[in-house]
Amino acid sequence: MLALRPVLPVTDMARSIAFWKGLGFKLAFCDSEPPEQADYAGVRGHGLELHLQTFTPGQLSVTQVMNIRIETSSREELERLHAAWARQIDISAPLEEKPWGTVEFGFRDPDGAPFQIYCDS
Repeated sequence: MLALRPVLPVTDMARSIAFWKGLGFKLAFCDSEPPEQADYAGVRGHGLELHLQTFTPGQLSVTQVMNIRIETSSREELERLHAAWARQIDISAPLEEKPWGTVEFGFRDPDGAPFQIYCDS
């Protein structure tokens, strides 16, 4: 079995941890205390684990960040996450059916990493 653990570059660990906690994730680990001052941390939630690594703004400007697509098991789950998260964050791409056969919505984390949450329509 394989598992994917994306590492997100963050410029403010406290802000990033608070962002993910607001979406129902919990702090899983960190390399120092307090977690908000860590250089490396992980959050878990909704069956996912994301790693957060501190970058300076200069480092972030030369780092490539991939678009992260997360598949849900059903349209009901997708709509539930959309409704809950839309109250917490700015949804940058509306919930809609796409011509390639998915239903999805998108958002960006505090440092601009793009996420799409989707399911097959």
